[in-house]
Amino acid sequence: MIKNIFKMLALGVLMAVPSFAAVARTYPDALAKTGKNPIVIFIYGANYDKVSEKTYEAFIKKNKIAPYVRQCTFLEMPLYQMPSDREKKDMEKRLGNKRLPGGIRCYPCLAVVDAKGNLRGAVQTPEEMKDPEVALASLKTLVANFYAQEKLIEKARKAKGEKKAEFLLAASDIDLQMPSDVIGKEERKSLEDASALGNRVEFDPLTVVEALQTKDYSSANSYVRNLMAQGGYSKLQRQMIMAAYAGHLRRGGEGRTPASKERLRALYTEMRNIDPNSTYGAYAEGALVIWVEGGKLTDDPIPTEINRVGNTSDDGNSSGSSGNTAMGSTTIPAADDDTPGAVDDDAPSDADFEGDDF
Repeated sequence: MIKNIFKMLALGVLMAVPSFAAVARTYPDALAKTGKNPIVIFIYGANYDKVSEKTYEAFIKKNKIAPYVRQCTFLEMPLYQMPSDREKKDMEKRLGNKRLPGGIRCYPCLAVVDAKGNLRGAVQTPEEMKDPEVALASLKTLVANFYAQEKLIEKARKAKGEKKAEFLLAASDIDLQMPSDVIGKEERKSLEDASALGNRVEFDPLTVVEALQTKDYSSANSYVRNLMAQGGYSKLQRQMIMAAYAGHLRRGGEGRTPASKERLRALYTEMRNIDPNSTYGAYAEGALVIWVEGGKLTDDPIPTEINRVGNTSDDGNSSGSSGNTAMGSTTIPAADDDTPGAVDDDAPSDADFEGDDF
């Protein structure tokens, strides 16, 4: 009888631990053991964030995430608000000498990372993370896209000339970030032979964001139109360019006032219509509600924004961390505190956007 009780207790403990192909305790361990499979990092606010509590209950305690990551390496990454010495040590131990890749904007989130530390995709929008079932469905798509993209990249490595370019372009069309080290001399030559289509593989959305920061509205419009005229960009990349442009217009700054709601409506609508089913298509739909209509997506708690998360270097090593957590986040404001800026009569006129037809 007592033996049976112990068996039942042991079974209960095992059932509480998600059954993954590989569970990592630290980020360096995950990078070392994952091989050709993706790493799924569950980043959440520990003991203070309502959305994190909801997702943790579903993903970990109820083990609902297990079927979606059976081939993956899984890592839990708790974030602590005003961490104690013990919690700081826990974060330092989990990260080791690494930093999580750039592109993780808020938590809770499910980040999909490869063995070299490249962020390939993340489930992190309020629309996804407020509902654990929706988040898991999005994760399933990301993981499937990861394997599909990796297969095409492997084919590209073995192919020559136009066939190599064909596989690379097909891989870049998948709704997932390409690894940073895919394009070598041979790949670049193949893409150059494929004309402007090479823009698709070497595209970096952060370059667009940085280029727009110092531009006034007229020069920003010209810059974006010239980018689009070059051709070769995938639907997702065109949406990324428009997202950077719309954000630049929406925020104003440096003597610029935010653009009119009519202009933002036109840009976000066009951005959505390029591909309504992509990540950025869904983002554009939400942006129309928040920034144009002045509404809210939901009255429920939504994911919390991380202001700054450091990028990994080429080898993934950390150059140091600062702020309240080892992730390098200096402040962590609630995402719904980011209210739309006021629009006044000095907003750019339609003349500033002449020729703005994507």
